[in-house]
Amino acid sequence: MMMIGNKRQLFAAVALSLALAGCKKSGDKADVAQGQVVAVVDGKEITSSELNAELQSMNVPNNEQARDQAKNAALDVLISRTILTNVARERKLDQSPTYIMQKRRADEALLVQTLQRDIASRVTPPTRADAMTFINATPDLFAQRKVYTLDQIAFAVPQGNTALLKSLEPLKTMESVEQQLIESRVRYQRATGKLDTIQVDPNLMKRISQLPAGEIFVLPNNGALVANQITKVDVVPFQGDQAIDFAMNYLQNKKVSEAADKDLKARIEKARKEVRYQPGYGPKTAPGAPAAPAKPAG
Repeated sequence: MMMIGNKRQLFAAVALSLALAGCKKSGDKADVAQGQVVAVVDGKEITSSELNAELQSMNVPNNEQARDQAKNAALDVLISRTILTNVARERKLDQSPTYIMQKRRADEALLVQTLQRDIASRVTPPTRADAMTFINATPDLFAQRKVYTLDQIAFAVPQGNTALLKSLEPLKTMESVEQQLIESRVRYQRATGKLDTIQVDPNLMKRISQLPAGEIFVLPNNGALVANQITKVDVVPFQGDQAIDFAMNYLQNKKVSEAADKDLKARIEKARKEVRYQPGYGPKTAPGAPAAPAKPAG
């Protein structure tokens, strides 16, 4: 065996009732939106830019009637969210520790996504010719693409039970793996699965393809482990426009990853070296090695 690791309705009703009340209360402010402002809710302007951003998150069919319906739906979402946001602020929920912490997380995640998009925007997209060159150079992914049928046993290892993993290492059959799990009183599930070479990291796929015939290998999956044995291999060529689109996406992602490494890797490594951890946190140091002192707070 080889271990390979690597209340929508409730809110809508509330929003509707608040919107009706708001219309009566704020009629003097702006009954009709002008210019780039598409609506005014309790004195807060909703702009066309905000509306367009909301539309981008929706799957809008490519016809005029559908776009108009989607635009009205998106505006209704913005109005409802603005009203409910005002209610939350009136109750000072924006000052709660939970909100402040979650806002920081959301802001940081958005900044990272924006950074990723900025890096991607600077990369020259691959062409169809680039895609064809890649397809011809990697027949294992395309002309000779393989789909493996697997006998699988999924199981969770009790925390700290390293003895179980060691007991599984020398086993050569799935029946012996199953028996060992039974004897160890570990729950498991046995089933048949598929492994498509175009859906797996190429480096991992290369290691799997080099295993001796019938060798059992283990992969992590959603917090559990899965023991696998290949029982059948089918060659299913991957061709046509779908293959070209796949190749172009693959090359684009690779170029973006390389650009990110070039732009950020040194900066990240330098910043990581300057991190100071409080006792009990951070990477474990070798025995006898001094731990990096924590910087004083403030």
